[in-house]
Amino acid sequence: MSSGLGLVNLSITPDSWVLGFTAAVSLLTGILFGLSPALRSTRVDLTPALKEGAGRVPGAHEHYRGLRLGLGKTLVVTQVALSLLLLVGAGLFVRTLANLQNVDAGFNERNLVLFSINPTRDGYKGQRLEGFYESLHDRLKAIPGVRNASLSSSVLISGGEGISAISIPGYTPQPGDGSRNGILSVYVNGIGDGFFETMGIPLLLGRTLNPHDIASSSSVAVVNEVFARNFFAKLNPVGRHFKWGSTSGKEVEIVGVVGNTKYTDLRQEVPPTVYYSYAAAVEGLGEMNFELRTAGNPKDWTSAVRDTVEGIDKGVPLLFVKTQVEQINQTLFQEPLFARLTSFLGLLAALLGCVGVYGIMAFATSQRTREIGIRMALGANRTEILGMVLRETSVLVAIGIAAGTLAALGASRLVASFLFGLKPNDPVTIAGAALLMVAAALAGYLPARRASRVDPIVALRYE
Repeated sequence: MSSGLGLVNLSITPDSWVLGFTAAVSLLTGILFGLSPALRSTRVDLTPALKEGAGRVPGAHEHYRGLRLGLGKTLVVTQVALSLLLLVGAGLFVRTLANLQNVDAGFNERNLVLFSINPTRDGYKGQRLEGFYESLHDRLKAIPGVRNASLSSSVLISGGEGISAISIPGYTPQPGDGSRNGILSVYVNGIGDGFFETMGIPLLLGRTLNPHDIASSSSVAVVNEVFARNFFAKLNPVGRHFKWGSTSGKEVEIVGVVGNTKYTDLRQEVPPTVYYSYAAAVEGLGEMNFELRTAGNPKDWTSAVRDTVEGIDKGVPLLFVKTQVEQINQTLFQEPLFARLTSFLGLLAALLGCVGVYGIMAFATSQRTREIGIRMALGANRTEILGMVLRETSVLVAIGIAAGTLAALGASRLVASFLFGLKPNDPVTIAGAALLMVAAALAGYLPARRASRVDPIVALRYE
């Protein structure tokens, strides 16, 4: 069995290889995008350029201007597509975080303070160890403002797990139950008196473990609803038995059924779980975890907890002290990080996409000043000019959104293992990202408005 408060270890220290690669890519990108204007400047026809009052730009400029405009539009489409891809990723991670935060853990995680100790390091064992735990349990319950207290070999939603093999007389193995030769694997948790009351886990059938069950290490246990449904179907499991290990193992009577709770983490499906007296395996006990239900903010009882433990034995240190909410948040360290990072990159990409749309449309309309003047001279009004430019902008954005959607449908599958409660091709997320990118089309309004206000006389003289 493994138990205790689990920690998520994720190093975010800058890596020299990553920084070096990023710097190299940035330098190479700057060089490549700087080559085009540099090469173009070497091909200028100096004779027309030096003529006084020359009305035309240097030779071959028309060709480069068209090429530059086409390249700019391609880059805008690419930028919109990539922005949409990042926004879809951000939406998936943000919704995953929201789904996890709204998961019903099966118990009341509020106003719970947790701590862990290991008296075996200071020579406690056997009955002396059990007496230490019972004494500490009683003193913790007596702390003013503590409504209830208990102890357990495993902390819920801590990344740890306790698994044991059992056999159930008369049970017929079913496909997918993981049994081997009639032996089943279930999650187990050694608990003390008042555990279910302290954690807020509801009793569904029978009774919970009472102080006599704990102190006498009697062969009784409480199971969760999944255990009862998987192994007893519609039968009432209270009063029935299972055995630890093989059919020759110690027999245990089921005295109650409690509600389902998440065990290892919020993502995992609720496993079949057995709760038994921690004293039944006192010889193998090491680290033990305590849970206190407080009347207010659980952090306010941290000092009282430390003083209570020191009051019994100053040589036994507290390994961890935290609230249950903090414990759950530690298991969700990765999800908020991904959500924040992808949201920042997505919004930044969307902003750059809008800037790109504005820039290329402003350039395009300035190059078409003479054409716009001719159109207006032939009778086109400002509304028609405005609509013409906005339609061109909308086409670019629409192509980018279409390309980005296809890329998102393919790339989102790569992050499927990080998602929870939604599919990688979630239509709501993709539609929301596409709707945000539609705003990029509005970036073309200012160039369109400027083009619609061109003076036809001035435009006809424009070269």
